Amino acid sequence: MALVAIDVGGTNVRFARAQEGGLSDIRSMLCADFPSLAAALAAYLDQAGLTATAASIAVAGPVQAPDVDVTNNHWHFSKAGLLAEAGLDQLLVVNDFTAQALAQADPSAHGNLPILDGAGIATAPLLVIGPGTGLGVSALVPAGDGHIPIEGEGGHVGMSPQSADEMALFAALRHEVGHVSAEHFVSGPGLETVYRLQTDAVMAAPQIGAAALAADGPERDAALAMLGILGSVISDAVLTIGCWRGVVIAGGIVAQLRPLLEDSPFASRFRHDGVMGRLLADVPVWLCVDPHAGLRGAAAAFSTPSLQPRIITAG
Repeated sequence: MALVAIDVGGTNVRFARAQEGGLSDIRSMLCADFPSLAAALAAYLDQAGLTATAASIAVAGPVQAPDVDVTNNHWHFSKAGLLAEAGLDQLLVVNDFTAQALAQADPSAHGNLPILDGAGIATAPLLVIGPGTGLGVSALVPAGDGHIPIEGEGGHVGMSPQSADEMALFAALRHEVGHVSAEHFVSGPGLETVYRLQTDAVMAAPQIGAAALAADGPERDAALAMLGILGSVISDAVLTIGCWRGVVIAGGIVAQLRPLLEDSPFASRFRHDGVMGRLLADVPVWLCVDPHAGLRGAAAAFSTPSLQPRIITAG
Protein backbone atom coordinates (compact mmCIF):
# COMPACT_ATOMS: atom_id res chain seq x y z
CA MET A 1 0.00 0.00 0.00
CA ALA A 2 1.32 3.44 -0.95
CA LEU A 3 -0.21 5.87 1.57
CA VAL A 4 -0.21 9.64 1.05
CA ALA A 5 -0.84 11.84 4.08
CA ILE A 6 -2.53 15.17 3.36
CA ASP A 7 -3.05 18.15 5.66
CA VAL A 8 -5.60 20.63 4.28
CA GLY A 9 -5.74 24.02 5.98
CA GLY A 10 -7.49 27.23 5.16
CA THR A 11 -4.43 28.58 3.33
CA ASN A 12 -1.99 25.73 2.65
CA VAL A 13 -2.20 22.06 1.76
CA ARG A 14 0.68 19.75 2.66
CA PHE A 15 1.44 16.33 1.25
CA ALA A 16 3.80 13.51 2.21
CA ARG A 17 4.38 9.87 1.51
CA ALA A 18 3.73 7.97 4.75
CA GLN A 19 5.95 4.97 5.42
CA GLU A 20 6.84 2.90 8.46
CA GLY A 21 10.00 4.93 8.96
CA GLY A 22 8.18 8.28 8.82
CA LEU A 23 7.36 10.87 6.17
CA SER A 24 9.11 11.54 2.88
CA ASP A 25 8.53 13.63 -0.26
CA ILE A 26 7.01 16.43 1.83
CA ARG A 27 5.60 19.34 -0.14
CA SER A 28 3.45 22.38 0.69
CA MET A 29 1.20 24.16 -1.81
CA LEU A 30 -1.19 27.10 -1.71
CA CYS A 31 -4.82 26.02 -1.83
CA ALA A 32 -5.62 29.13 -3.87
CA ASP A 33 -3.44 27.81 -6.70
CA PHE A 34 -5.76 24.85 -7.36
CA PRO A 35 -9.48 24.60 -8.13
CA SER A 36 -9.88 21.46 -6.01
CA LEU A 37 -8.15 19.05 -3.65
CA ALA A 38 -8.15 16.42 -6.41
CA ALA A 39 -6.22 18.79 -8.68
CA ALA A 40 -3.69 19.58 -5.96
CA LEU A 41 -3.23 15.87 -5.18
CA ALA A 42 -2.67 15.07 -8.84
CA ALA A 43 -0.08 17.84 -9.08
CA TYR A 44 1.72 16.55 -5.98
CA LEU A 45 1.83 12.94 -7.21
CA ASP A 46 3.13 14.11 -10.57
CA GLN A 47 5.84 16.31 -9.02
CA ALA A 48 6.91 13.62 -6.56
CA GLY A 49 6.76 10.82 -9.13
CA LEU A 50 4.45 8.76 -6.92
CA THR A 51 1.43 6.53 -7.39
CA ALA A 52 -0.88 6.41 -4.38
CA THR A 53 -3.27 3.60 -3.47
CA ALA A 54 -4.52 5.19 -0.23
CA ALA A 55 -4.84 8.66 1.26
CA SER A 56 -5.37 9.87 4.81
CA ILE A 57 -6.58 13.46 4.78
CA ALA A 58 -6.78 15.94 7.63
CA VAL A 59 -9.23 18.74 6.82
CA ALA A 60 -9.92 22.05 8.53
CA GLY A 61 -13.66 21.68 9.02
CA PRO A 62 -16.42 19.18 9.81
CA VAL A 63 -15.83 15.82 8.11
CA GLN A 64 -18.69 13.57 9.25
CA ALA A 65 -20.84 13.93 6.12
CA PRO A 66 -20.18 12.27 2.73
CA ASP A 67 -19.41 15.73 1.32
CA VAL A 68 -16.76 17.95 2.89
CA ASP A 69 -16.57 21.76 2.88
CA VAL A 70 -13.17 23.07 3.93
CA THR A 71 -13.58 25.91 6.44
CA ASN A 72 -11.91 29.18 5.36
CA ASN A 73 -11.16 27.68 1.94
CA HIS A 74 -12.97 27.46 -1.41
CA TRP A 75 -12.57 23.67 -1.71
CA HIS A 76 -15.50 21.28 -1.51
CA PHE A 77 -15.33 17.57 -2.26
CA SER A 78 -17.22 14.30 -2.09
CA LYS A 79 -15.28 11.54 -0.32
CA ALA A 80 -16.51 8.93 -2.79
CA GLY A 81 -15.86 11.28 -5.69
CA LEU A 82 -12.30 11.98 -4.58
CA LEU A 83 -11.65 8.27 -4.07
CA ALA A 84 -12.73 7.61 -7.67
CA GLU A 85 -11.13 10.68 -9.27
CA ALA A 86 -7.76 10.02 -7.63
CA GLY A 87 -7.90 6.29 -8.42
CA LEU A 88 -7.44 5.31 -4.77
CA ASP A 89 -8.30 2.00 -3.11
CA GLN A 90 -8.80 3.49 0.35
CA LEU A 91 -9.55 6.94 1.74
CA LEU A 92 -9.82 8.34 5.28
CA VAL A 93 -10.86 11.91 6.08
CA VAL A 94 -10.46 13.32 9.60
CA ASN A 95 -10.63 16.77 11.14
CA ASP A 96 -7.31 18.60 11.00
CA PHE A 97 -7.10 18.91 14.76
CA THR A 98 -7.84 15.23 15.18
CA ALA A 99 -4.63 14.77 13.21
CA GLN A 100 -2.84 17.42 15.27
CA ALA A 101 -3.88 15.53 18.41
CA LEU A 102 -2.70 12.16 17.08
CA ALA A 103 0.69 13.75 16.36
CA GLN A 104 1.05 14.56 20.07
CA ALA A 105 0.93 11.09 21.63
CA ASP A 106 4.17 12.14 23.35
CA PRO A 107 3.76 15.89 23.99
CA SER A 108 7.40 16.28 25.03
CA ALA A 109 8.67 14.96 21.67
CA HIS A 110 9.20 16.42 18.19
CA GLY A 111 10.72 19.64 19.47
CA ASN A 112 7.70 20.84 21.47
CA LEU A 113 8.68 23.79 23.67
CA PRO A 114 7.57 23.90 27.34
CA ILE A 115 5.53 27.04 28.06
CA LEU A 116 4.20 26.26 31.55
CA ASP A 117 5.66 23.56 33.77
CA GLY A 118 3.59 20.91 35.49
CA ALA A 119 3.60 17.22 36.30
CA GLY A 120 0.30 16.42 34.64
CA ILE A 121 -1.54 13.10 34.99
CA ALA A 122 -0.35 10.58 32.41
CA THR A 123 -3.65 8.65 32.38
CA ALA A 124 -5.78 11.74 31.69
CA PRO A 125 -6.71 13.26 28.31
CA LEU A 126 -4.38 15.69 26.52
CA LEU A 127 -5.75 18.87 24.97
CA VAL A 128 -4.46 20.02 21.56
CA ILE A 129 -5.55 23.50 20.50
CA GLY A 130 -4.27 25.97 17.98
CA PRO A 131 -5.03 29.34 16.46
CA GLY A 132 -4.16 29.62 12.79
CA THR A 133 -6.53 30.53 9.96
CA GLY A 134 -9.18 29.28 12.40
CA LEU A 135 -9.13 27.86 15.94
CA GLY A 136 -8.81 24.07 16.10
CA VAL A 137 -9.53 22.02 19.21
CA SER A 138 -9.12 18.31 19.88
CA ALA A 139 -8.02 15.96 22.64
CA LEU A 140 -6.44 12.53 23.02
CA VAL A 141 -8.26 10.20 25.42
CA PRO A 142 -6.19 7.21 26.66
CA ALA A 143 -7.64 3.86 25.55
CA GLY A 144 -5.65 0.71 26.29
CA ASP A 145 -2.27 0.98 24.59
CA GLY A 146 -3.41 3.84 22.36
CA HIS A 147 -5.69 6.86 22.24
CA ILE A 148 -9.10 7.88 20.98
CA PRO A 149 -9.05 11.37 19.44
CA ILE A 150 -11.97 13.69 20.14
CA GLU A 151 -13.27 15.24 16.94
CA GLY A 152 -15.22 18.44 17.47
CA GLU A 153 -15.46 22.12 16.60
CA GLY A 154 -14.37 23.65 19.89
CA GLY A 155 -13.14 26.83 18.23
CA HIS A 156 -16.75 27.81 17.63
CA VAL A 157 -17.89 27.76 21.26
CA GLY A 158 -19.13 31.08 22.59
CA MET A 159 -16.47 33.60 23.61
CA SER A 160 -16.56 34.26 27.37
CA PRO A 161 -15.28 37.78 28.23
CA GLN A 162 -13.38 38.07 31.51
CA SER A 163 -12.59 41.79 31.68
CA ALA A 164 -14.19 45.11 30.88
CA ASP A 165 -12.02 45.46 27.77
CA GLU A 166 -13.10 42.02 26.53
CA MET A 167 -16.73 42.79 27.24
CA ALA A 168 -16.33 45.89 25.06
CA LEU A 169 -14.81 43.77 22.28
CA PHE A 170 -17.64 41.25 22.63
CA ALA A 171 -20.31 43.96 22.51
CA ALA A 172 -18.77 45.62 19.47
CA LEU A 173 -18.56 42.37 17.49
CA ARG A 174 -22.05 41.34 18.63
CA HIS A 175 -23.35 44.15 16.40
CA GLU A 176 -21.68 42.48 13.41
CA VAL A 177 -22.31 38.75 13.94
CA GLY A 178 -25.08 36.71 15.49
CA HIS A 179 -22.85 34.40 17.51
CA VAL A 180 -19.54 35.62 18.94
CA SER A 181 -17.20 32.63 19.13
CA ALA A 182 -13.74 32.05 20.54
CA GLU A 183 -12.40 31.81 16.98
CA HIS A 184 -13.60 35.34 16.27
CA PHE A 185 -10.81 36.58 18.55
CA VAL A 186 -8.33 33.71 18.80
CA SER A 187 -7.00 33.11 15.27
CA GLY A 188 -5.22 35.05 12.54
CA PRO A 189 -8.44 36.77 11.46
CA GLY A 190 -9.28 37.09 15.16
CA LEU A 191 -6.10 39.06 15.81
CA GLU A 192 -7.11 41.34 12.96
CA THR A 193 -10.56 41.75 14.54
CA VAL A 194 -9.13 42.62 17.96
CA TYR A 195 -6.83 45.20 16.35
CA ARG A 196 -9.66 46.68 14.25
CA LEU A 197 -12.05 46.97 17.19
CA GLN A 198 -9.37 48.51 19.42
CA THR A 199 -7.98 50.99 16.89
CA ASP A 200 -10.65 51.46 14.20
CA ALA A 201 -7.93 50.60 11.66
CA VAL A 202 -7.28 47.59 9.45
CA MET A 203 -4.05 45.60 9.31
CA ALA A 204 -3.21 42.04 8.26
CA ALA A 205 -2.32 39.54 10.99
CA PRO A 206 1.32 39.00 9.89
CA GLN A 207 1.94 42.76 10.00
CA ILE A 208 0.24 43.05 13.40
CA GLY A 209 2.42 40.24 14.72
CA ALA A 210 5.63 41.73 13.35
CA ALA A 211 4.85 45.16 14.78
CA ALA A 212 3.82 43.64 18.13
CA LEU A 213 7.20 41.94 18.42
CA ALA A 214 9.10 45.07 17.42
CA ALA A 215 7.78 47.65 19.89
CA ASP A 216 5.06 48.77 22.27
CA GLY A 217 1.98 50.10 20.55
CA PRO A 218 -1.55 49.20 19.47
CA GLU A 219 -0.32 46.10 17.62
CA ARG A 220 1.26 44.70 20.79
CA ASP A 221 -1.87 45.61 22.76
CA ALA A 222 -3.94 43.57 20.31
CA ALA A 223 -1.57 40.60 20.46
CA LEU A 224 -1.51 40.60 24.27
CA ALA A 225 -5.30 40.81 24.37
CA MET A 226 -5.59 37.81 22.06
CA LEU A 227 -3.12 35.78 24.15
CA GLY A 228 -5.14 36.56 27.26
CA ILE A 229 -8.35 35.36 25.63
CA LEU A 230 -6.51 32.24 24.47
CA GLY A 231 -5.56 31.47 28.08
CA SER A 232 -9.22 31.54 29.09
CA VAL A 233 -10.31 29.45 26.11
CA ILE A 234 -7.71 26.80 26.97
CA SER A 235 -8.62 26.70 30.65
CA ASP A 236 -12.30 26.27 29.74
CA ALA A 237 -11.45 23.36 27.44
CA VAL A 238 -9.19 21.68 30.01
CA LEU A 239 -11.88 21.91 32.67
CA THR A 240 -14.61 20.72 30.27
CA ILE A 241 -12.77 17.61 29.04
CA GLY A 242 -10.58 16.95 32.08
CA CYS A 243 -7.29 17.31 30.22
CA TRP A 244 -5.10 17.01 33.29
CA ARG A 245 -2.30 15.42 31.26
CA GLY A 246 -1.51 18.75 29.65
CA VAL A 247 -2.01 21.05 26.68
CA VAL A 248 -0.21 21.33 23.35
CA ILE A 249 -0.70 24.61 21.48
CA ALA A 250 -0.38 24.15 17.73
CA GLY A 251 -0.96 26.50 14.80
CA GLY A 252 1.31 29.27 13.60
CA ILE A 253 0.00 32.30 15.47
CA VAL A 254 1.27 31.55 18.99
CA ALA A 255 4.59 30.29 17.66
CA GLN A 256 5.10 33.67 15.98
CA LEU A 257 4.13 35.56 19.14
CA ARG A 258 6.10 33.33 21.54
CA PRO A 259 8.42 36.15 22.75
CA LEU A 260 5.35 37.97 24.08
CA LEU A 261 3.94 35.05 26.08
CA GLU A 262 5.87 35.71 29.28
CA ASP A 263 4.63 39.30 29.57
CA SER A 264 1.12 38.49 28.39
CA PRO A 265 -1.95 37.62 30.52
CA PHE A 266 -1.84 34.06 29.11
CA ALA A 267 -0.52 32.26 32.19
CA SER A 268 -2.71 34.09 34.71
CA ARG A 269 -5.79 33.59 32.54
CA PHE A 270 -5.05 29.89 32.11
CA ARG A 271 -4.24 29.26 35.78
CA HIS A 272 -7.02 31.46 37.11
CA ASP A 273 -8.43 31.77 40.62
CA GLY A 274 -11.89 30.40 39.79
CA VAL A 275 -13.67 27.77 41.84
CA MET A 276 -11.80 24.95 40.09
CA GLY A 277 -8.72 26.96 39.19
CA ARG A 278 -6.62 24.82 41.57
CA LEU A 279 -7.05 21.90 39.14
CA LEU A 280 -5.11 23.85 36.52
CA ALA A 281 -2.08 24.54 38.72
CA ASP A 282 -0.15 21.43 37.69
CA VAL A 283 -1.30 21.15 34.04
CA PRO A 284 1.73 21.58 31.75
CA VAL A 285 1.55 23.49 28.46
CA TRP A 286 3.76 22.93 25.42
CA LEU A 287 4.07 24.85 22.16
CA CYS A 288 4.29 22.79 18.97
CA VAL A 289 6.70 24.21 16.41
CA ASP A 290 6.69 21.17 14.08
CA PRO A 291 5.35 22.25 10.67
CA HIS A 292 4.68 18.61 9.78
CA ALA A 293 2.59 17.67 12.83
CA GLY A 294 -0.62 17.60 10.78
CA LEU A 295 0.95 15.22 8.29
CA ARG A 296 2.28 12.96 11.04
CA GLY A 297 -1.16 12.91 12.61
CA ALA A 298 -2.92 12.20 9.31
CA ALA A 299 -0.59 9.25 8.75
CA ALA A 300 -1.23 8.00 12.31
CA ALA A 301 -4.99 8.31 11.82
CA PHE A 302 -4.96 5.64 9.13
CA SER A 303 -3.87 3.01 11.68
CA THR A 304 -5.85 4.32 14.67
CA PRO A 305 -8.38 1.61 15.69
CA SER A 306 -11.23 3.99 16.53
CA LEU A 307 -11.00 5.52 13.05
CA GLN A 308 -10.89 2.30 11.03
CA PRO A 309 -14.68 2.27 10.41
CA ARG A 310 -14.30 5.66 8.71
CA ILE A 311 -12.07 4.35 5.92
CA ILE A 312 -13.94 4.04 2.65
CA THR A 313 -12.85 1.64 -0.08
CA ALA A 314 -13.22 1.45 -3.83
CA GLY A 315 -15.87 -0.90 -5.18
